[in-house]
Amino acid sequence: TLDRSSAASDVYKRQILLFSSILAKSQNYDNKWVAGISGSSVIFQDNSLGSRYNTQAPKININRYLFYGFSLDGAVTLSGIGDIDGLLSNSFSYNSLDGYLRYDFNLSDNNLVPFIAIGASFIGAPSSRPNSNPTSTFNTSIGGTLWVTNHWGINAQMTYKVSPQEFRSMVNHKQLTGGLVYSFRPRILVRRLWNR
Repeated sequence: TLDRSSAASDVYKRQILLFSSILAKSQNYDNKWVAGISGSSVIFQDNSLGSRYNTQAPKININRYLFYGFSLDGAVTLSGIGDIDGLLSNSFSYNSLDGYLRYDFNLSDNNLVPFIAIGASFIGAPSSRPNSNPTSTFNTSIGGTLWVTNHWGINAQMTYKVSPQEFRSMVNHKQLTGGLVYSFRPRILVRRLWNR
């Protein structure tokens, strides 16, 4: 049994090493990886969770370009900020794990890159509702990135999250996100009219 668990551990370590080297090579030789950090605000469809509004920071995401304008995006939203007197007060901590398939209309090399996306989320149970459970949602999203330097861009996104009726712990809601994104490889920016 010890030999079998040791062999399984070695296989697991090799898989992690192989996966890490593939990621490192992709980040070094392709302009395909982008990471971002932002803040977000959620607007619920009603007051049944104690409030219609909830503010979160940080939201951290990583994006991997695939082909023909398609990319995969993964994100985690955390309630890392507490209440601020007179400014914001959350009735519960909103934490979410998200995954998206994004399409940018084949405009990936432009300075302004609009996109649409579909995906899903796993949202933590709201403490403001008794006996609540974590909830899965189906998401649709629109947004865009304005690249201001070869590495840095400003990103904005609006997501609508639909909670199936069998999950009573969460309600349908919008999530508005704004923040910064970083391209691991320098991008070639299209010259703007005023710079020509």
